[in-house]
Amino acid sequence: MARSHSPGVWLNLVCLDAPVVAVAWQWLFATTFHVPMQFGNSAALLLTAWLIYLADRLADASSLNPDGPRSLRQEFCLKHRRVWMGALMAVAAAAASAIWRNTAPVTFLVGAGVGSLALVYLVLNHPLGRIWRLLPLKEISIGVLFTAGTLVALLPAVPPMGPALLSAAIAFACLCALNCISIAGWERELDEAQQKISIATRYPALGRVLGKISSALALGAFGAALFYRDTAMVFGCIGLSALLLALLDMLPATIGTDRRTALADLVLLTPLLALLITNA
Repeated sequence: MARSHSPGVWLNLVCLDAPVVAVAWQWLFATTFHVPMQFGNSAALLLTAWLIYLADRLADASSLNPDGPRSLRQEFCLKHRRVWMGALMAVAAAAASAIWRNTAPVTFLVGAGVGSLALVYLVLNHPLGRIWRLLPLKEISIGVLFTAGTLVALLPAVPPMGPALLSAAIAFACLCALNCISIAGWERELDEAQQKISIATRYPALGRVLGKISSALALGAFGAALFYRDTAMVFGCIGLSALLLALLDMLPATIGTDRRTALADLVLLTPLLALLITNA
């Protein structure tokens, strides 16, 4: 495996990009809604998300037709399968320890529910993957689960969900789902070659309007930032990420699908800009 990949691509190859994104947004929501967060909560989220993505990547790569085309991340997983399985066990043990040491009982119960839904998703997506032909909701399900997992540690400490928090959570779920839908659109030909089902293989025309959908989400989020002034930072980051996702969709094909896919998660790291602004 070549070592000339950018750091963003390497994060994608080892499934760490999405967990880092989750922690960044957890921090942003906690800061915006004045919820004190401990390092242990973020560690538990990072490790749990990493475990889920490692398991999903291994199941996905192992289910491929060996004679068909594969993405760079799938090739990397298959080439390092033994190391991958060892990493799975190590991360599982670390995640269990972090959850046990740092999670409040209410958070644990709600998190267990989210984790159970994630397990259901893994079963549906691999042994029963054909179900997405009847219910093309895979990418939307990922967006909702990712949002729930990111925000679960905040639930015991926030007041009853008001319109601002509810709107922000829904907008973030839309952003996460759109991220997954965009990747599915860019990888449609690869999925079709491997007989994988995604929302893009079910609705091929969707790929032509991804940029417009991302732009619409950006405009809606920027508008919400003006309306909900106290939570403007969250909506501003959602809007900026959606705008960057739209621009990413406009890049020429020469950028390569693997690099574009890696960048799709990196454009969700706009909360790091908010961190720089607030600490300036």
